[in-house]
This record gives sequence, C-alpha cells and structure tokens, in this order.
Amino acid sequence: MFPVNDNRAGLFVFSLAIFLAALWPASGFALTEISNVRHWTAPDQTRIVFDLSDEPVYQFDIQKNKVTLEFSNAFFSPSLPPEKIIRKPGVTKILFIRGEDRQCTIHIYLKDHLRAEVFPLKKFMDKPDRVVVDVLLAEVEKAPAVVKRKAVSAPKRVIVIDPGHGGEDPGAIGKNGTYEKHVVLAISREIKKEIDKMPGYRAVLTRDGDYYVSFSKRLGVARKHPASLFISVHADAARNREAQGSSVYCLSTGAASNEAAKLLARNENLSDVIGGVPGGEGNNQSDEIILNMFQTNTINLSKTYAADLLDQIGRVQSLKYPTFHEAPFRVLKLPDTPAVLLETAYLSNPQEEKLLKTYKFRRTIAQAVALSVDRYFSGSMAAAETRDEEPKESGEKPALKKTAKAMGAAGIAEVAGAAGAEDRMKTAAYTVRKGESLHAIALKHKTNLATLLTLNKMKLNDPLYAGRKILVPAAGKETAGKRRLKQYTVQKGDTLFLLAKSSSVTIEELRRINKMTETDVLRVGQRIRLPE
Repeated sequence: MFPVNDNRAGLFVFSLAIFLAALWPASGFALTEISNVRHWTAPDQTRIVFDLSDEPVYQFDIQKNKVTLEFSNAFFSPSLPPEKIIRKPGVTKILFIRGEDRQCTIHIYLKDHLRAEVFPLKKFMDKPDRVVVDVLLAEVEKAPAVVKRKAVSAPKRVIVIDPGHGGEDPGAIGKNGTYEKHVVLAISREIKKEIDKMPGYRAVLTRDGDYYVSFSKRLGVARKHPASLFISVHADAARNREAQGSSVYCLSTGAASNEAAKLLARNENLSDVIGGVPGGEGNNQSDEIILNMFQTNTINLSKTYAADLLDQIGRVQSLKYPTFHEAPFRVLKLPDTPAVLLETAYLSNPQEEKLLKTYKFRRTIAQAVALSVDRYFSGSMAAAETRDEEPKESGEKPALKKTAKAMGAAGIAEVAGAAGAEDRMKTAAYTVRKGESLHAIALKHKTNLATLLTLNKMKLNDPLYAGRKILVPAAGKETAGKRRLKQYTVQKGDTLFLLAKSSSVTIEELRRINKMTETDVLRVGQRIRLPE
C-alpha cells in the first residue's frame, strides 16, 4: 500500500511542475526590467539608450515621426515616468505604456521626418544589456554667404585634438566621482585655445560635447581636414592609487614596449564596444589592412613628436616614464599623419584627480602641448633653413634670424648650437638600430635633435631605417664653448628650461655640465654650474 501511495504523490508533483512551467514566461524565471533611459546629442545624431536587466525580446517599427519599441516578458521600473520630455535635437518626448500580459511599449516622437536606427548592445563589463535608438539628424544646409575679397593668407597647419571617451563611455572614474570624459574634454578645449593663438596653426576637436565618437570617425576628422598632427587626450587610472604622472604613447605595429602599455592599449581599444558602436567588437578586421599602409616615416615622425611632447610636459608635470612607450592603439592608426596619445595625469590618484579638476592645471598642460607643437614644426623648418641658406659676408646666419621668429626666444639657443655644430665638434659614425628614433639617438649621444638634423643634412621627415649610417657628435667634444662656468644656487621657480634659456645654452648642454640625467629634478638650494 505505501509504495503505491508514494508513486501517486510523485506523479502529482511532476504534473504540477509541468503545468507551472507552461505558465511561466518562455524567456526564463525572471522578467526583463527596463530600468533606465539615458540620452546624448552629437553633431550628427541624438542617441537614446534603454538599460535592461537581461537580454530583451523585442521588435520595433520606424515611422516618419515616431519610433515604436515593443518588449515581451518585460516590465518598467517604477522610477520611469509615463511620459518623458527630453527636448533634444530631433526628439520631442518618450512615452512608456504598460500593457497587459507582460507587454511594454515605448513611443519615441521625432521631428522633421528624421531617420532612425535601432540595435541592441549585449552586456559588457559594467554595462548592462541595452537597446539603442540613434536619431540621425539632417545636415543643415547653409545659404551661400557673400564672399568679400581679401588677401589670400598662407594655409594653416591643422592639429586634431581628440578628447577620449564620451557619452556611453565615461573612461576612468576618480575616487571623488570625476569622469575622464569630462576632464579630457575640458583640457582639449584649452589646448585648442592655445594652438589657435599661434600664427600658422589651427586646432580641430573630434568632439566638443558629451557624446561618443567611434574610432573610425575620430580618424576621419584627421583625414578630412587633412591634419598635420593628431593628439588623443586621456587621463590614466591604475589599481595602485599612488601611481602618478603624465605619459606619452605612440603606435606600435607589433608588440607593446612594456606590459603597462599593452594593458592600456587593450583597455582603450574597447571604447567602441563600451561607447555603443554597432559591431564594435568586430572592427579589428580592417586593422591589418591599415597597418600594411603604414610607412616607417609616419611612425618615426610620431616618435619624434612624442619626444618633444614628453619634454614639454615634463617641465610642468611629473612624468610616469622618462621616455615614450609604444602599443597598438586603434585611435592612432593613421597611415600618413603623426599621432600620439597623451595620458595627462592619474584620475585614480586622489591628488592628481584634484589637479585635473582645476583650471590652472588644465591650462598649464594645454600650454605645454601647444609649445611642443610649435617646437616640433619649427625645429623641422629651422633645420631646413640652416641647410639651405649660406651665411652672408657680415657673418650673420640668415637661418637664425628666421628661426627666432618661428621658434620664439626659447628655441634660439638650441638652433644656434645646431647651426654651428659642424664648426665646433668632432663627429663619429653611428649605425641606426631597429626601432630607434632620432630623438632616442640624440639622447644616447648627449646632443639634440636640431644638431643631428644639421650634421646629417636631414629633414625631419626623412626615413630612418635600421642599418643607416649617420653622423653623431664624438663623445666629450660638445661643450659650452670657451665660456667660463660659475656656481649658482637654485631659487624657487627655477627650471632647467629657464636656466638654459638665460644662459643661452640647450637643456641637454646644461644637464651635461652638471652631470644630470633626464629624470633628475632641480631642488631649491641646490648648487649647480652655469655658463657665465
């Protein structure tokens, strides 16, 4: 008797389980919650993002003035209102309609019969499952303006400044809630101001608001203008909250130069996925094609500028590394434009997070970047002018006169030293090694870039390949000339740059006189030697 009763009870429980399973939503044991709505506006689109607790089951319909989303087995978060007025370009309002039988409907009302795109984004890192609606804004056709005749001015060099991250992609987040995307945009705007002040230059931003720009569009800005230089601006983060300082990176077509650079590139390369670019994971398929287009010349130019940028940043901010590093950053993959990535400071460091939020620090960094741009291009022109022009009978070197205007007083000493380099130093032959830049060779032989260019009758964009023979200063032959040296006590506010400028020598020469390395810093009260 008892065994029979047990079998009947088991059968009843089994039947009840099947019945309940039939009644449960097909998607699983939990309904999908539509928890939040966010939106951003870019110049070409308004993006609306719906955050979901799970992968959604939905369908959509796009009409002339409305986008309709219908979700099955879903419910709205109590925090979502029945109606949301967003007042964004191209969009008027969003309606949230709770239907029967676990159906949820969203109506997005559009302006001006605009086009729209709808696509899902899978859960990734700290980002939930999402449904994205991009409302594509029509380009406003401007009436042709009356053109007034004016003198034709020389074309300006275009410098593209790329504020990293934006919109869906916040980048690093500081302990006190500072978003990288906001900080780097503020710095980039200051850089643009400083560059636009300089004669012969014009800066262009890849984004000028809180919205995400894909890698392809960022690089497209450089191709469109076209750019002479591309600078991507970021703020670093690390688990070690004591990590600090600025760093500069170039593109590597192979392995990264160190593990930190490799990790940084891997994280930065995920921006398209985090930012919500459809198929962002698969955008790497064109990388090999792009890499094959690269010339050694472009990469060498990037390294040359990276060294100039690092030098200028190092005068106003501590450096994470004394030299630049390399890694396969997708945002730097421009075949014919020198490109670098600047990590301005560490958001994960509480002290540097405070610095990044101050206008003074942002402007200081911007001024250093602008000066590095001018020194980079002026140095190239200075070397060319020195080579092409013969001294006049009076003994004046015309190149120096032109260079003073091009580079400013700060660079006269460096070019003067280069112009007379052949007259006052012995040289030695040097074989270029794989991966070396002119700047690296200059540091190795305790000289400067302008001197190497002059000694070898080179232009800044001449190819530098492994095995090439070049001339370098013979060891110990480059001095401060016949000038006597004096003792000097370092005062508050002194820098190597200012002291070298006042003594009419290069920074490299000053370091050599005092047996200082690139990582050595001046201390108040320190005794050093200066040329009289």
